[in-house]
Amino acid sequence: MGAPKVALVHATAASMRPAHLGFAAAFPEAVLWNLLDDRLVVEADEAGGLTEPLAARMRRLIGHAIGGGADAVLLTCSMYGPVAAATEAAVPVLPSDLALFEAVRDSGAQRVEVLCPLAPAVADTVARLGEAVPGVRIEGTRVEGASGAGEHELNALVAAAAGRSEADLVVLGQFSLAPAQEAAQAASAVPVLSAPRLAADRLRSLLAAP
Repeated sequence: MGAPKVALVHATAASMRPAHLGFAAAFPEAVLWNLLDDRLVVEADEAGGLTEPLAARMRRLIGHAIGGGADAVLLTCSMYGPVAAATEAAVPVLPSDLALFEAVRDSGAQRVEVLCPLAPAVADTVARLGEAVPGVRIEGTRVEGASGAGEHELNALVAAAAGRSEADLVVLGQFSLAPAQEAAQAASAVPVLSAPRLAADRLRSLLAAP
């Protein structure tokens, strides 16, 4: 068997680099295949969240990936996590933050702050994380200006938000914020988690299983 092919389904181009860096660190042998519909995040934000027509578009992308021979599919946008969770397939289809949520659960943190660049993503991630780790206080903050920000500005914005947090764990709720993890961690007295490397490590484990 050759190197596993992992389809990365992106709803914004900003997720591509963080995803590739995560795989380079945790699953470098994977062959990555990028599928992008760069209107999925914009239109979800305009609609105030995930709609059925948008979910259907994502399902078609997942089907295209599987039909093209992907050994696994990773959705890199947190708002489309419910689509992955509802997909039944012969290969793993993972939401962006499944492994991240498990890391939050395993941390034992009792107060968690989620940082996201868009308001619908904040509401979505807080709600789903609350279901995944019941009994934990989950707060959400929109990092104003983070969407579309360059590297230095993104680092500054996310670091400032993390530094202001009074939680005992900070979560970067979307792949697009992951490049600022190091800056955020330097500004925070508590752990800062992000999804890409955790997701890559989870897929490596799943594909290595007999």
